[in-house]
Amino acid sequence: MRRHLKSLLGWLVLASGLYRFCFRNRAVIAVFHRVDDALENDPISCSRGTFRAYCDLFQRYFVGTSLQELIDRLRRGDDIGGRVVITFDDGYRDNSEVAAVELKRRGLPACFFLATGYIGTDRVASWDRNHGVRSRWMGWDDVRRLRQQGFEFGAHTISHCDLGRVDRNEAARELTGSRAQLEQELGEPVRLFSYPYGGRDNITVENQDEVRKAGFVCCLSAFGGVVARHSDPFHLERLPVSRWHVSPYQFIFEAMLERPEASRQAFSD
Repeated sequence: MRRHLKSLLGWLVLASGLYRFCFRNRAVIAVFHRVDDALENDPISCSRGTFRAYCDLFQRYFVGTSLQELIDRLRRGDDIGGRVVITFDDGYRDNSEVAAVELKRRGLPACFFLATGYIGTDRVASWDRNHGVRSRWMGWDDVRRLRQQGFEFGAHTISHCDLGRVDRNEAARELTGSRAQLEQELGEPVRLFSYPYGGRDNITVENQDEVRKAGFVCCLSAFGGVVARHSDPFHLERLPVSRWHVSPYQFIFEAMLERPEASRQAFSD
């Protein structure tokens, strides 16, 4: 019942225009994983209809923004209010077959973070195996086609390792290796990064330092939160879209209640 009430309140805030006040100094980074009608009840999947609803809401009420543009705006101290960045983690094939089609139809940018060791393989990820799901990954040709369409790509380690558990040497190998493979396949620099699992405990301070050393310009989590003008690109918070949300309106209402991280660290080239 509380979720439906939040959904109603979210609709009212958007319909009344109050959302402009609520998001005047804040941006939202949404994170998806998989768009698959056959897996709608899977924890990290949503249906095509649900994804369309999110895209329609983002297009109507927010300014769709690439992740690199958001980082550039943070670097310059420019206004980021009312902007939304759409991201996908892992590299599932439906990202190219389904999600990209809906995004292009609406002119919405997005960034796809790839666990490079899975791309072009038939490996079944442990989290999928635990839910009886067969993983379907993009191939590198899919990745290149999406890049040619203007979508962004970032690294998500090689093996989808937990950077809260591995030591610095292993973290450095995962970070530099994933970036190197992406750059080889795309033929251009890759400097965007989100860490696997995305929880507060899924990256150590030492391994976050390795992210900087590996040449990335950002580090994205996935445990909730919004972005403010003072936000540090190496502590960018994202709001995951999940089965908890009964509608995009609930998602927006909960985004309104989030408070940006107060600290800011110096930018690093």
